[in-house]
Amino acid sequence: MRLPNKLKPKFLYDLSRIGSNHDGGYLIEKTSHAKSKFLFSFGVSTNWEFEKDFIRNKRINFLAFDGSVNDIFWKNQKSIALNRLKKLSISKVFEYIYLKYSFNNFFNKENFIPKFISKTMNNSITLNEAILLSEVKDNLFFKIDIEGSEYEIIDDLIKFQKSIIGLAIEFHFCDQNIDKLLNFVDRFGLEIVHVHANNYEDNRNKKFPGTLEISFAKNPKILDDFKTLPHKLDSPNRKKNAEIKLEFYE
Repeated sequence: MRLPNKLKPKFLYDLSRIGSNHDGGYLIEKTSHAKSKFLFSFGVSTNWEFEKDFIRNKRINFLAFDGSVNDIFWKNQKSIALNRLKKLSISKVFEYIYLKYSFNNFFNKENFIPKFISKTMNNSITLNEAILLSEVKDNLFFKIDIEGSEYEIIDDLIKFQKSIIGLAIEFHFCDQNIDKLLNFVDRFGLEIVHVHANNYEDNRNKKFPGTLEISFAKNPKILDDFKTLPHKLDSPNRKKNAEIKLEFYE
């Protein structure tokens, strides 16, 4: 699929894969990771491999936000597991037990807030309010996967861009919001270091991929001229679907 040239990384940068091997993993620039002092994670759901991987071997704190992970969420997960048990399938029960154990083992009241990041949704706080919860005010890294609400907070990201060292963000409904995305790229001071098309959706008959994962970094380390995408460290979000090859046009 073809994307506007504004979304093309200028060079080949020094990247590493953080998080899952498939959906939930992102390619980020190594220097922005190494120099980060605090991680804000917006959107967790059932996968927090990125957060675990990001802070591994780093003495930094983090805050994660997700209004969908609440008592109702866990009741639904338990109900699904028990229904499978009635059908003599116990695998889902073990999945539920491990999921809840893993969540409680990693998150607590100090680092997880069950709220959405939004200006319009119920049970939410704004990006500004979230940043105020941390005492760290520079070299902030953001991971954002909030299912379309990212367009509500892009002006705030620009407002705080001098404090941001890196950003891994999913832009949803790109075919409908390409102008908003390009406008953000024009005004955001960090460099695009990587672009990846999420292959979970049916992208047939679309001018642009439905969802793009874009990584930004401040003063990224250049390795070489830009080559091609997908990057050698990329992996399809949906394992059984083919990776989407990206090209660029003026």
